Amino acid sequence: MPRSVNRRTPDWLALYRSDLPPEVVCEVQGLPVTTPAITLLGCTRVLPEREVGRMVDDSLGKTVERAEIQELCRSHRSGTAALRRQARFASTRALSEPERLFARALAQRNLPLSANYSIGPYFCDFVDERSKTIIEIDGREFHSEAKVFRNDRRRQNRLVLDGWLVLRYAAADILEYLDACADEAVAVIRRRRHHR
Repeated sequence: MPRSVNRRTPDWLALYRSDLPPEVVCEVQGLPVTTPAITLLGCTRVLPEREVGRMVDDSLGKTVERAEIQELCRSHRSGTAALRRQARFASTRALSEPERLFARALAQRNLPLSANYSIGPYFCDFVDERSKTIIEIDGREFHSEAKVFRNDRRRQNRLVLDGWLVLRYAAADILEYLDACADEAVAVIRRRRHHR
């Protein structure tokens, strides 16, 4: 809302006022709305970091292009550092919430890895080719079926026999102990890179 407009809102609705240039405001069904990029910028100012991270990950490459965020950060001053950081750590290829959080944690440790990467006939959650390390995030709902369980073991054996180290983390552990899991994976990958 422009700063000049006064509106009463229900208690559950927070209203933020800002005077914006006309090029970042459009009309949808008769209502003035901001562009998706400006909306992300506004959210970085008021929402918890984890929620903004999810919004950036869900939006980047779909409703907002990276170039739009970069241009926005060049043309605005307030709040852009947080948005720039969120975009730098974005995880747009993760297939699950634990994978998304893990990808961001690795990026924050300056070790972004390829997500959902293929090695031969197999798709792996995260891959570091330099250290020949694969990281798998296993959720119970997808890996508890007998056939899936057996295929995972066969796949892992094939990858290990081809010289890959496979680290496996339970999705529940990622959600509860994200920093410890990410720190362990980063330490292993850096140590393997050093020795290779």
